[in-house]
Amino acid sequence: MKIGDLVADQDGQMGIVLTEPRLSADCEPGGEAYEEGDIYWLVDVQMPRYVESVATDEIEVLSENR
Repeated sequence: MKIGDLVADQDGQMGIVLTEPRLSADCEPGGEAYEEGDIYWLVDVQMPRYVESVATDEIEVLSENR
């Protein structure tokens, strides 16, 4: 997943990826997910009316940016 990819969330709403994947703050030392051993990555997605941080495993790439 990279900047410019067209993605859809679990509700079917489409958006454009604005950032490279980054480790969630919860997954860093001291975070809640870190203590449980969970690791997940976030990207910022421009939805039609707002920007949302979304876990990469919760969206599907519909079209890759070239």
